[in-house]
Amino acid sequence: MTGTELALAGCVALMLAGAAGTALATDLTRLVLSLGLFLVAVALIFVVLASPLLAVSQVFVYVGGVLVLLLFALMIVRRAREGRPRVESRHDIAAAATAIGVFLVLLLAQSPVDSAFPAEVQVSPSEVGDALLGADLVAFELVGMLLLAALLAVLVIVKGAKDG
Repeated sequence: MTGTELALAGCVALMLAGAAGTALATDLTRLVLSLGLFLVAVALIFVVLASPLLAVSQVFVYVGGVLVLLLFALMIVRRAREGRPRVESRHDIAAAATAIGVFLVLLLAQSPVDSAFPAEVQVSPSEVGDALLGADLVAFELVGMLLLAALLAVLVIVKGAKDG
């Protein structure tokens, strides 16, 4: 095995540990930290595959944004009697069966990358951006403003509940 293959195998092991911790945790704090391990392992895979922009984006958007938001939400929610929020699920078997089914479908649907994209198709990053977001980013900015307003509304509601 080459060094790259060993590094990828280590990242996959970290991803599996994070995914298992996320799926099996009953404590919300440990669940969020396991999710963080999984997301950091994905960023490490991008580093190993020489995609620093994707790695930095992964860290900023998911680890820095989503996880901080989840931890912030954990801090403001009402605590369970023992002082820590708990996760109780009655759908473990159905979730495991669904995950195995999705994995099998993805495994059976694998096709070589070369046959999926013909070599003569050349698309620039700006064309991809225009296709996804359009020429102007008004809708994207409006969604960002809506999310910010929702976060501020949660803060006002929580502060009002503590005062009252």
